[in-house]
Amino acid sequence: MSLLNSGAGRMNSIRHRLAGVGLLSLGVLVTLAVYWPGLHGAFFFDDSPNIVLNPGVRVDNVSVDSLRQAAASGISGQFGRPVSQLTFALNFHFSGFDPFAFKLTNLVIHCLNGILVYLLACQLLDSLRHKLQLPNAGIAAALVAVAWMIHPIQLTSVLYVVQRMTGLSASFLLLALIFHVLARRRKEPDLVALIWFVLAWCVFWPLSILSKETGVLLPGFVAVYELIVRRSEREGLDRFGRAVLYISIVLALSLVPFLASSYGNWILSGYNIRSFSLVERLLTEPRVIWGYLQWIAFPRLESFALFHDDIAVSTTLLAPWTTLPALVGLLVLAIIPVAASRKFPLLAFGIAWFLISHSLESSFIPLELVHEHRNYLPLLGICLLPVGLLGCWERRQGFQKTLIVASLGAVLAYFGLVTAMRANMFGEERMRTQLEAQFHPGSARTNYEAGRTLAAVVDADRGNLAAAILGKKHFEMATELDRDYKMGLLGMLVLDCGMSQTVDRGALDELALRFKERLILQEDTSILSAIVEMSGAGLSCLTRSDIDRLFAAFVSNPGVSQEKKMVMYSLHADYLWLNAKDLPGARAALRRALEIAPRNPSLRLKWAQLDFIAGEKGEARTLLLELRGERLAPEERKTLHGLLGMLEAAQ
Repeated sequence: MSLLNSGAGRMNSIRHRLAGVGLLSLGVLVTLAVYWPGLHGAFFFDDSPNIVLNPGVRVDNVSVDSLRQAAASGISGQFGRPVSQLTFALNFHFSGFDPFAFKLTNLVIHCLNGILVYLLACQLLDSLRHKLQLPNAGIAAALVAVAWMIHPIQLTSVLYVVQRMTGLSASFLLLALIFHVLARRRKEPDLVALIWFVLAWCVFWPLSILSKETGVLLPGFVAVYELIVRRSEREGLDRFGRAVLYISIVLALSLVPFLASSYGNWILSGYNIRSFSLVERLLTEPRVIWGYLQWIAFPRLESFALFHDDIAVSTTLLAPWTTLPALVGLLVLAIIPVAASRKFPLLAFGIAWFLISHSLESSFIPLELVHEHRNYLPLLGICLLPVGLLGCWERRQGFQKTLIVASLGAVLAYFGLVTAMRANMFGEERMRTQLEAQFHPGSARTNYEAGRTLAAVVDADRGNLAAAILGKKHFEMATELDRDYKMGLLGMLVLDCGMSQTVDRGALDELALRFKERLILQEDTSILSAIVEMSGAGLSCLTRSDIDRLFAAFVSNPGVSQEKKMVMYSLHADYLWLNAKDLPGARAALRRALEIAPRNPSLRLKWAQLDFIAGEKGEARTLLLELRGERLAPEERKTLHGLLGMLEAAQ
């Protein structure tokens, strides 16, 4: 009889495992289906500087040098995110700048991450099976993975191409955590466990960090696993678990002197380009986190958008009044993992996972206040919370069980429906921006994006007055909503120039005033870059005096850093020579840039070019020879060799 029971148990286990794999496979297919319409969309926002306009991504021939240059081409984060940049370069090599191929790669990474979520959830639920009384851990893990894959809040991590950085970092972090858990669950420490530890900490963890800096959170996730899940499985902390606890405390305490030292100055300086302070960010983020939880628990199409700058900044504990309740609620939420870790370990783990996932991007780092992709990994913690209820489902019979199964199916179907509608929006840029502007009329950036897409319609069809009027309305809304925001003014200038070959003097005056007196935002340098580029292409209605006035207003702003002034002087020199053909003026502007950064190799290369143009060949050759050993971008080095070649040919 015992043999029969054992055989039946094994058959049930195999059946449940196959059911879990089948459910996961179905979830992957559904994810591919709901995201497919969104793959036809365009690049947008940060995709341009990081990918489309980044010369390092343009890899025509795969070689060690070209891949090294691609990996070093990153402009984001502390390390440049070389692994992510390398994948962008490979995408370009095989498909060019086809957004479909880039987005499809993101979608494949997302589905693979869903499989990794399933594998991790299997390990976690199996570790807690004695507490959860959950016979079908494989099915429960598959449900968690499917919900995680098709939830609408994940969409920008997939269809916003540059957020491959988020997806890749999550891939390697999940792999690292899975191998750590597998090593820890070995019955005895052996060579296999050692190999898995090495893979986790020496291979996958560095790859995660080099994809995006959020990978540094792995020790926090490991600490939560050891202190909650592993302790519950082993009925106490072993020596390794206690070591993890001590190391976690030391790392947390060491953060304070680091932030207080000169090494932490980059954090405070980052707020110079933000319209909020460090204190205001710390007051606002609890409200933002509760907003994330609301979007996760009750996802509505109109809640989501690429930008959420319509969320008010908290200036004090009572302005807005929800700040204090949100802060208190977050503190209570942080206490739950400590209080519930023994009796309800999965609840404690899920909440702790969510909070640790947000501890970097939703705390003191001077990033924008809100972005949906910051929930890519945190969502896993929330998806784990209902799993404890599945044990009750297994014990139900008849109508009650049918009702629970139908409810689970309805929730997953609703997630898929909202994600499919969002993906359909993202498949057509005009549709996405117009709908998001309706959903978020108080967002300056969303209104600008809506105006920009309509301006593109006008550019293709000058007779489309309706698009021109509506586009200008969006630009005006963007300008009115945020006194520091200036992109709407640029949009008005470009739109009026294209429609009537005239300059909107009101917009020009306001742009100059905001450059001079308002906060200089991160994207403001791109406004003058766009104006210079349009002037060079003969598309700008602005005169030289107009453009000189904008540059003068920018550099006269008392809040502009020396580095930004250097960039503006250099850009002004480009305009004065290439567009205005004023060589003395260009040299005067470039000289001001060199006064700020005399050893900057890019500026010195420009000076050598101006020397060459002015006929001062000897000075140009001397400077070019000095620059051969300097670090230059590939295009700059090509310019250097080209100038040297012309000088040698002339000699």
